[in-house]
Amino acid sequence: MQSIKLVLLTAVGASRAVAARCTIAPSLQRLLMTRSDHAQLPLAEDSFVPWIERPPKLFQRVAAARGQRAGALTCCAEKTTTEREVDARGFVMPQVGDVVRVPSKWPGEWDVAQVDFVQVVSSRGAVEVDLLPLKPVGDNLWRLPGRKPTSIRADIATIGRLDADYVRESDAFRVPPAQLAPTGRRKPADPDAAAAAMAEYEALKAELLREAAIVGVVGAAAAAATIGTDAAITFGAGSIAGCTYLALLGSKADGIGAEEQPRVIVILSSARLLVPAVLMVLLAARQSASGAPIVPFAALPKETFAAAALGFLSYKAPLLARQFIRAISDLGEEAASAPIGTGALPTGSLGVAVRALKQRQTSNEERARSQATAAGRAAALPKQIVLAGPSGVGKSTLIAKLLQEEPDLFGFSVSTTTRAPRAGEVEGVAYYFVSREDFEAMIARGDFLEWAQIGGDLYGTSIAAVRAVAATEKLCLLDVDPQGVEAIYGRSELSPFFIWVAPPTFASLRERLQSRGTEADDEIDRRVARAREEIEFSITTNYFDKTVVNDKLEAAYSELRAAIRSATKR
Repeated sequence: MQSIKLVLLTAVGASRAVAARCTIAPSLQRLLMTRSDHAQLPLAEDSFVPWIERPPKLFQRVAAARGQRAGALTCCAEKTTTEREVDARGFVMPQVGDVVRVPSKWPGEWDVAQVDFVQVVSSRGAVEVDLLPLKPVGDNLWRLPGRKPTSIRADIATIGRLDADYVRESDAFRVPPAQLAPTGRRKPADPDAAAAAMAEYEALKAELLREAAIVGVVGAAAAAATIGTDAAITFGAGSIAGCTYLALLGSKADGIGAEEQPRVIVILSSARLLVPAVLMVLLAARQSASGAPIVPFAALPKETFAAAALGFLSYKAPLLARQFIRAISDLGEEAASAPIGTGALPTGSLGVAVRALKQRQTSNEERARSQATAAGRAAALPKQIVLAGPSGVGKSTLIAKLLQEEPDLFGFSVSTTTRAPRAGEVEGVAYYFVSREDFEAMIARGDFLEWAQIGGDLYGTSIAAVRAVAATEKLCLLDVDPQGVEAIYGRSELSPFFIWVAPPTFASLRERLQSRGTEADDEIDRRVARAREEIEFSITTNYFDKTVVNDKLEAAYSELRAAIRSATKR
């Protein structure tokens, strides 16, 4: 262990992927796999070292240099292992640098990504990862784009590890195509539905052409009445060119997926972009034939060019009108709140704009509600003092001291548990001791503010207990676990002040648990392992307003009391 510690201290910037394969305790591996840019992570039970990150590219280069597969890099101790940890649900935990498949936006299909960060979510017994999407570059190769893409957060239950080989020459991963095969069978095509869709498509094309022609006729008539015959003719010619372009565009769309098209149609539809150029050439020839002087680089007068351009673009007027009407009708529908990339609102650029406005409005409303809640909590002085920390850290001792020295100021919310009473514990003072059946009945009735299972026993804070303290106008003291912290933080009707009580070292925590004489050795090991995860929770979340290290009781109590006095003004 000392040699591993020395390597970690001297190898500045060592990759988390490397550290995860070192021969150290599995619980410590999980802790080292988490990001903690600002905290001191425990390396051994009596020492702390800062952890310094390196990007995943490092392990790619090392893997390539050693000729190994990207997911099989050995650690600094040159020892390999094929064992992988699993989370509480039984899913295999990935490692930084693994290439995985993730569900695509198309049902049943897969995209490819690389694991950039692994985080254990202790409160849910789950593991989440940050993924960097890879793009296909041909020949079954996938690589990162030029710039580091935005990471995607995902639960490991939704991803699957791929047997990807790193190809050094291409700086990409080769993924077996069989591992990306779509799941399930494709739904067989319905001939009747396909025929109905084609009929609807043909009717839509004809309707768009008819509407474009009507707009052209109306525009030409308006130009003749207001500007003159020459402008009307020019506008009409532009409208004819626009309808021709629209028809050729439809022919090009017809060719997608078609087995064969007449060669003339293929050539004309491919040359549709030349239609406006041909229009301008014909108008210039007409201008020259009329005897008007020709100015170099300005063969058409501005008025003629403008009328022709407006006539050509007039075919878009029906399309824009359709988009606008559909966007307005969908503005209040659920589809307008869907992410822009999902295609739930197929109304072109106007639909995207409507959806963006809807999302911005929703985002602003959520931000305003969040700010109002935060402001309300800031304005209201805390009424609940929530103490959290590993088992055996001394929370109960600190709470007892607060109650003993200032009984008129503090009241304790007595928790409910299914475990057996310990020596000296009094019913209704230390806990309310109930059977598991009664506890589960209280859960079903919604009697708990928060509850959790710890070491096979159930613990919970009842709403009635908190209300009983509130009725006395005392500060309510609560002793909860991290899951309880999350539950209380989410209750807007409460005004809590969160304090994390930390042990000075893991060795001292183990000694305290052993000195109680109430747990077997295997239970102590489980509690110490859980303490590592709970410390990770305190580091990686922003729930706690104050951290008190309980090394010496009197010093910790003084710090705790000063923090409460500062927050509550009492």
